[in-house]
Amino acid sequence: MRKLLSVMMTMTYFTLSLSAQTSVNVNYEKARFAPAMRWVCPEIDKYQGLLSSLRSDDYKVYSDRVMEQIAPYVKPDDPDSQFLHTTAIFTIENPLFNIDNMNAWLAGWLNKKGWNKDVNHIGNDGKVLQTVASFKVSSHDSFGNHNKVYVYPKLTFRFVEGNKLFVTFSTDTYQIDDYYSDGRKAYSRNSKVTDCYPLNRKSAYKNTYAKAYVGTYQCFWKTFSKLRSDLNAGFTRDTKLLSQLHYQYAQDSLSAKYGEPTKVIADQTTMPDIHKEMRFYENAQKVVFMGKTINFNDIISCEIVDDPKFIPGRTTTYGLGFSIFGFGIGGADSYTIPDKTIHSYVVNVKIDNMGTPLIYIATGQNEQMANEIAAVFEYILRHQQSNKTTRSQKKKVTTKRTRR
Repeated sequence: MRKLLSVMMTMTYFTLSLSAQTSVNVNYEKARFAPAMRWVCPEIDKYQGLLSSLRSDDYKVYSDRVMEQIAPYVKPDDPDSQFLHTTAIFTIENPLFNIDNMNAWLAGWLNKKGWNKDVNHIGNDGKVLQTVASFKVSSHDSFGNHNKVYVYPKLTFRFVEGNKLFVTFSTDTYQIDDYYSDGRKAYSRNSKVTDCYPLNRKSAYKNTYAKAYVGTYQCFWKTFSKLRSDLNAGFTRDTKLLSQLHYQYAQDSLSAKYGEPTKVIADQTTMPDIHKEMRFYENAQKVVFMGKTINFNDIISCEIVDDPKFIPGRTTTYGLGFSIFGFGIGGADSYTIPDKTIHSYVVNVKIDNMGTPLIYIATGQNEQMANEIAAVFEYILRHQQSNKTTRSQKKKVTTKRTRR
């Protein structure tokens, strides 16, 4: 049995060199009604059950049983180098996702665990993500001191064949921290797993390292189980992909009706959203904003309103002495926070339409965007006037600034 598992994991290790294809060549309607994804990994239940069935109150016996059933990985070119190495293969039912969105979700998952400091994307296709995880795998009292053993395995995610996610943990080193009975740290050292029990039958701290050997595999498979639960709870649909497809679908629909837009004004710092853009179609004489379509002829006026918030500054003094008018006297130090004004720009557009008499466009502190929107409406009003439309006097764009 031990030989069989060793061969299986070795084959898995080399299979990771395959590349994956992610199916995203679908239209919005198909993606919208596609069945939810499901992340399946029966190996998780199998190996968690195996580890539980091998349990013994004597951790040396427990670790021997685990080593017999789950052999460490041995590098073909370096037989003396052994790794505690485990791979879980997630099969993705109904796969429909963008690889960049999947990687962003995984990065967020790693961030919650504090494993996001050394995330690397391997290759140009974004299908391999690698980082370093951390686990406390053993805690044991020995000779009046308290030992804690940690592992920092390499964690690799690799997408294969479009519907499989390979997740691998691999480590060849323990970090052992030794503490005095009063809680003070005595020392910290690293040891190769090949130098520790059960791989080295003559090593010191047999109970400590026996616990670490078992605990490492328990942590690996427990993490796989948590990942499976989180994927099935939080990534059954690639909502970002759906939003991207909807955006393209809406763009194409508008282009089919009105042609290509003459001008598009949008916040470039946020994800594209057709309902948060102002799209101007000069040939069709239309403005599209927040799902509303407005005729150029129905635009009456436009104004920019700034409702700023004033935050007064203050002076803080610390140390000996006192402060008069912001100056420290008698050895005191002080620092001053200057006054601050936070602008809040809004563009108000009046429309000759009872259903939508006013468009309220808040740009916050983005004065440039407010001015750009106003300039486009000024252009529309000016050209409507020059074309001698039947509407009575149209107003020019004005800017009004108010304070609370």
